[in-house]
Amino acid sequence: MAHVDDATKKHIDRWIRENDLNEFGDPKDTVYAGGNPLFDMLTGKMRDRYEYILEKHPELRVWKK
Repeated sequence: MAHVDDATKKHIDRWIRENDLNEFGDPKDTVYAGGNPLFDMLTGKMRDRYEYILEKHPELRVWKK
């Protein structure tokens, strides 16, 4: 996935605050297997937080249009 630019990151952070979500764009009471949705237990690698959010919420990509 492509790099997430700073303007998009700011937009996502504002969207999270305005919707009272957790840092991953999910409801604050969300519990994750392994404790973190960014960690891929199959590969042992961490995903970028913003890329994760954009994958789950593709509508956020169109905010600049």
